[in-house]
Amino acid sequence: MTDSIADRASAVPNRPRRRKQRPRRALIILAVCVGLVVVVGAAAGWVGSRVLTAKAELEQAQVLVGTLKSQATAMDFVGLGATSTKLSAATSKAVDQTQDPIWRAAEIVPIAGPNLSAVRQLAEAVDVVAKEAVAPVAEVASGLSAASLKPVDGKINLTPILELNTALTTASAALDSAAESVAAIELDGTVAQVDAAGTQFGTLLDSAATTVGDVRSIASVVPDMLGASGPRSYILIFQNLAESTALGGTAAALTEVTVDNGQISIARQASSQTFPWRDGEPVIAEDPKLAALYSPLIYTRLNLATSRPDFPTAAQITQAFWQQDLGGTVDGVISIDPAALAHMLGATGPVAMSTGDVLTEDNAVALLLNEIYFRYQGKNGPDQTDAFFAEAAMTMFNAVTNSQGEPVDMLNAVSQGVNEHRIMAWSAHPEEQKILEGTPMAGILPASNEAATTTGVFFRDTSTSKMDFYLETGATLSTDVCTAATPTFTTKVDLHSTLTEELAEKLPSYVATEYWGADQFRTEVYVYGPPGTSFVSAGVAEGADLLATTDDLGRPVAKFNVMLTPGQTSQVTATFAGLAGTYGEPMLRTTPMLNPTTVAVDAPGCK
Repeated sequence: MTDSIADRASAVPNRPRRRKQRPRRALIILAVCVGLVVVVGAAAGWVGSRVLTAKAELEQAQVLVGTLKSQATAMDFVGLGATSTKLSAATSKAVDQTQDPIWRAAEIVPIAGPNLSAVRQLAEAVDVVAKEAVAPVAEVASGLSAASLKPVDGKINLTPILELNTALTTASAALDSAAESVAAIELDGTVAQVDAAGTQFGTLLDSAATTVGDVRSIASVVPDMLGASGPRSYILIFQNLAESTALGGTAAALTEVTVDNGQISIARQASSQTFPWRDGEPVIAEDPKLAALYSPLIYTRLNLATSRPDFPTAAQITQAFWQQDLGGTVDGVISIDPAALAHMLGATGPVAMSTGDVLTEDNAVALLLNEIYFRYQGKNGPDQTDAFFAEAAMTMFNAVTNSQGEPVDMLNAVSQGVNEHRIMAWSAHPEEQKILEGTPMAGILPASNEAATTTGVFFRDTSTSKMDFYLETGATLSTDVCTAATPTFTTKVDLHSTLTEELAEKLPSYVATEYWGADQFRTEVYVYGPPGTSFVSAGVAEGADLLATTDDLGRPVAKFNVMLTPGQTSQVTATFAGLAGTYGEPMLRTTPMLNPTTVAVDAPGCK
């Protein structure tokens, strides 16, 4: 009992001390919490500051990419190098902001973490693009100049092309890698701004990877095509648009161009008259269905090789004619028409001929396709016009291969000719032809509706005349492809003769038709439906007839015949129907006529 009292007495002084420890512990805990808050707040502020810096650098990188595009278009090679350096600096700084230990630790924090991880991965991908894709190409480009791309005395310097190939290979691999990295970024749970940035960048990367990959493929075969591995021989066809065919015009004049290690020169020249008619003896194996559609003459008369809207067909027929009648090996065939030459004259400037004529952008088409026939008439007219065309071809060749104009102007002129399907190319080397087939230069109708749903309208003069100088054409495609499960495609084609009775009386016999003089002329119209569709119906106006319905190139075809007298107008219509399926944007492709066809597409519900 005493011990118990003593114990209690001795315990009394200790109670106040225990009460004093509780506030101290609370204060310590509070201090720790405050410290943690301060640390977390400081860390959050630190990370937030780095986020803002990374954001600013990535936005600057976006601006610089736009500058690079502009400089590439303007062929500002020195500027490309300087901008690329700035881009690499911006992306490096953006990546540096995301490599901080505090940033990486914050990536595990709920809500904020996924956003930080996504931003870091995006910055890393942009940096890869800047350093491993843009920089190698810009480094090669910065060593170039506009002058270095010009042919000198007919020779192209292949060294820059070879160096560019190496850079493009590196860039293509880097873009593919970056595209895969961005596709793997987890954007679920990120804020709208980060999600949108990741999605947009991924789309841009996919597009860039595809584009650069295509350019790399094309550039990889250019050295060999320019004779880097041995001499090449190409046949250049000049199409006469005054006598239309599906691809443009008859193969009127031909020139053999040789290329040896970049040195380009003209070898032999010929005209369609050089090659004897081979009626009954096709120059290549005859396809009965094609012979029925365009007549067997497509295989026996060189000038009609361009009758079908498929340049590989024309090229192989031309190659066979040349090799069998003139000898030698043909490595490829290139086609160009006077309208494309006129575009190029805009880059070279006027060129003078020994005849005293000066070819310009404004007068080349009329002079070559009409006026020359008024000048050279009579028995020797065809030979004189052939000689004129041969000199014009030589003159233009010299102007292009020794042009003093700006390379960007020539590039734009050639691009315009390609986009208008006035410049086409085919290679006898399968690996090169496979690459060409993916470009507008191929002269090939799409085999599917995946990328675009293409309807075709093509013309062919069958009057043995040069009357298409006076022909105007129009085509309208109406389709419900964007609103109907099983779409229809209706194409109306208008033809109008601008020839007057007064002018008809003055036409040279070589311009007027072989059969009816200037009284009338005959044009075949071929309407090709989209792949997988079927012919439904046709309509014709006065002077027109439906000749046949068949199929070609995996498409249904309606073939019409149209007779026009001076000043007359006529119209044909063809409708095709498709099954349920996937259809790309509706498009209408036509023959690149002397007087360009007026084209319209009426597709409700489509973009």
